[in-house]
Amino acid sequence: MPPSNVVGGVTGMTKTDTASSWSWHLGRLLAVGSATLLTLTSSLPAAASTGLDSPEIGVSQAGRGSAWVARADDPMAAYMNPAALVTQASGVHVGAHLLVLNRCFTRRGPGNTPVPPSASAPGTFPAPGTPGGPPAAVCMEGGAFPNPQAAATFRITDDLAIGLAVLGPHSNGAIVFPETVTEQGNRVQPAAQRYQLVSSDSLILSPTLSVSYAITPELSLGAGFIWGVGAIDVVNFSEATSSPGGDDFNAHQDLKSRLRGVDAFMPGFVLGALWSPTSRLDVGAWFKWQDALRTSTRITIESLYWSPSGGKNEQRCAGAEAGCNVTDAEDAGTFHLRIPMEARLGFRYHHPRAGSARPAWASTDRRVRDPMSEDLFDVEVDFTWAHNSVVDAIEVRFKPNTIPVRDTPGFVPANADIPHAWRDVFGVRVGGDVVVLPNLLSLRGGGFYETKGQDDAYLNVDFHLGWRLGVAGGATARLGPIDLSVAYQHTFFGALDNGGEGKVKALSGDAATGYRSVQAINGGRLTSSLNEVGLSGTMRF
Repeated sequence: MPPSNVVGGVTGMTKTDTASSWSWHLGRLLAVGSATLLTLTSSLPAAASTGLDSPEIGVSQAGRGSAWVARADDPMAAYMNPAALVTQASGVHVGAHLLVLNRCFTRRGPGNTPVPPSASAPGTFPAPGTPGGPPAAVCMEGGAFPNPQAAATFRITDDLAIGLAVLGPHSNGAIVFPETVTEQGNRVQPAAQRYQLVSSDSLILSPTLSVSYAITPELSLGAGFIWGVGAIDVVNFSEATSSPGGDDFNAHQDLKSRLRGVDAFMPGFVLGALWSPTSRLDVGAWFKWQDALRTSTRITIESLYWSPSGGKNEQRCAGAEAGCNVTDAEDAGTFHLRIPMEARLGFRYHHPRAGSARPAWASTDRRVRDPMSEDLFDVEVDFTWAHNSVVDAIEVRFKPNTIPVRDTPGFVPANADIPHAWRDVFGVRVGGDVVVLPNLLSLRGGGFYETKGQDDAYLNVDFHLGWRLGVAGGATARLGPIDLSVAYQHTFFGALDNGGEGKVKALSGDAATGYRSVQAINGGRLTSSLNEVGLSGTMRF
């Protein structure tokens, strides 16, 4: 997301039931896989839906357009609606998505004109999208990104259950754009998005321990504590000096910078409620709050990065010590990214099935919901809200006048904030299941829509907050005590386009221009799309 992608373009300078033998072995495999993914999730970058993710993690959830807060029938409810844990059998769950994100940025200047990389040498480097130049749009590199999750539910008494979930945001944790793009004739030039972001390999992990209590058979409440962990590792470019005219990688002496940091404690909580006013209607509600990602930072800067020919200057330290142009400062400053609050309210109609046998794990004196044996079908509508407007800017600060930048006369500027101007986002999700074969096979589908969450003038390639529309489908097959689920989802993003009138400027070492570039560096058009597939297994006992 961007954390997983949590940050991008951050700084410029900066028991079992009796089962057959195959079921027993498959259950063992699932349990081992759950433990393995708990470990794997900790090492992978991960990042209503906030600007950090969209719309929801989880395979069966995604397969029905994430309309799930009132259904909440697997252990992922520990995070997504803890009130529902007390309506489930004990069980473990493990799953993963493969996300394929496509994102492209087309740079434009005032009047929606192409922007060459060297204003002081007109015609030397043709602008992207012009004759002889590179393609107009610069696009993300990389392929499928794995995003795993794991969870467990434990029924303590008839009225009490606990749950644990380990998951990250529903997003790519790794975003990579090229440093250079290739002109016709195979000459390279600096890529147009470099001042916003070159790469982000970031992490947000949200282990959540929850408890659920049934006040009455029809009403349960739940709460969970989140011990969040976050890390940032981002790379982009800035200017050492600034002057009017536009981008100029050579005259402005571009710098490449890398910012890193870790926040080992981002506390938060989730609250949930589940009410069944009739035998056919469920109402679910959920709220989440989490503290910001705050960390001290390490900054690494490479000065005079480009050669006049438009590629990296590989001879910069020829005849001198290695790293002669590198500034590396620990505890250089601070990074602060607020995490938006979220809330959901869902209404689910389910049509009961008469006379179907329930699985052994659901045939107990305790109340256990099992839609695959109890229902013909269900339909759910969820309404969502994300308080994205708390992210007015990603706050990046450095100790003033204490970090000299090698090969320049200046210091790292004190204020390197990146404006984002996010807006609150409202959404609706609609989805449902049809049980084709009772206790054996269920098919599902759904979709979601979320409103636009950003002013086009502040677009940035790190996060895309245009409107979002998703369509999805999936299925669950029951193999003894194990449910295997698959899903596919495609997300459309509304393009952000400011016609070349962007308002974000690059960081600069030039005091005369207020430590910012003269020209805006985010003028243009941002497009994205997301395809994903998921596979999960849930074993109940």
